[in-house]
Amino acid sequence: MEVRILKGANQIGGCVTEITSSKGTKIIIDFGEDLDDEEKKKIPDIKGLTKGEPKYKAVFITHSHGDHIGLINYILDTIPVYVEPISKEIYRLTSTFTSKKSRYDTIDMEFEKEILIDDIKVTPFFVDHSAYNASMLLIEGDGQRILHTGDYRNHGLKGDRFEETLKKIGKVNMVITEGTTLTRETKKYDTEEDIKNKAISLFQEYDQIFILQSSTNIDRIKSFYEAAKMTNKNFIEDIFTANITKSLNDETVPVPGKEKDVYVWVPCKYKRKKDEFKKDYIYPFLDYKKQSSYRDMKYCFMVKNSMAEDIGKLYKKGFISNPCLIYSMWEGYKEKSEMQEFFEEIKEYGLTEDRIKYLHTSGHASIEAFKMLNDYLKPEEIRIIHTDNQEKAYEVAKEIYGDKVKITFDKEEIEIGKNK
Repeated sequence: MEVRILKGANQIGGCVTEITSSKGTKIIIDFGEDLDDEEKKKIPDIKGLTKGEPKYKAVFITHSHGDHIGLINYILDTIPVYVEPISKEIYRLTSTFTSKKSRYDTIDMEFEKEILIDDIKVTPFFVDHSAYNASMLLIEGDGQRILHTGDYRNHGLKGDRFEETLKKIGKVNMVITEGTTLTRETKKYDTEEDIKNKAISLFQEYDQIFILQSSTNIDRIKSFYEAAKMTNKNFIEDIFTANITKSLNDETVPVPGKEKDVYVWVPCKYKRKKDEFKKDYIYPFLDYKKQSSYRDMKYCFMVKNSMAEDIGKLYKKGFISNPCLIYSMWEGYKEKSEMQEFFEEIKEYGLTEDRIKYLHTSGHASIEAFKMLNDYLKPEEIRIIHTDNQEKAYEVAKEIYGDKVKITFDKEEIEIGKNK
């Protein structure tokens, strides 16, 4: 088999991997947006995938984050796209709430169920990540076994399943792994249990807790909800988050109406939406939109950086007295202009710089997780993608994997199983 990283050997997000069998069967893994704002506008122009006669038999998506799935609407209609069903629903909701056109005629893939694409076999395995139901993909053909990790970690709420997954996969010839954290100084990351315990301390100090985090980071929602329960605070989800949590049909996830202390807030910008949108995504939650949820002055409120106006409404009604804002995302996003504008606006509502608290843990692999790949899979070769500094990532990876790790370049043809 032959592997080519069409895009992503030296960038985080927007990675596109091509795998070709000796008989010429071609598949693609992931087709998402670049994280850089300007780059999002640049759609990869790939012959046989986005234009011309189709030459790829299938595209497989590892999870619902936009930098992995966000460009699937540009794939030729005749090429099948495989996505785990809950991941597809999360992406559909995300696209709907951001008014983005996308493609939903995808084929469901199930964990540990083999998918045969001519002479290539693909098997998805569950892996813990900051996206719900993320997948690792085992690709088999020509007597070779390749594991494409997607994004993963072992320190989330389901991190204990990582070892189990690796044992099920067994020995492989090659691992293509994300290397997001290889260039960062942190060697060990907080677990979600650590995050919950730190949140409890903050929740005891402040009365109104505004939480700025991704609505698709379900582990984090659960951690903050548990902290809210333990400090006797109501938990208020913005309407987008409420639709996400409801869609999961997961008894462990807080959903407005399912628990008596979970409510919903409809941000001002969605009140301007068309009636059809309101009927599908707002009206089903109106019974759980109650002023009493924040009138007692002790609440946790999930917000977005587009919700300064909403925070202002609470402030003008006298419902903010001793607040803090928990920033629970990658710190790099804080530098974006829209985030800076948000921080500036909320100062007048009592959320000054000293009341903005950083509380986060990575959704990506730690050094321990990288080592576990080697210990359980015993690969002959390791390739690093999804990193913002290829050379530094390669040097750090060499300390873990030795000569097994090879530096990788976009569009480089990598053959496995031939004269090796």
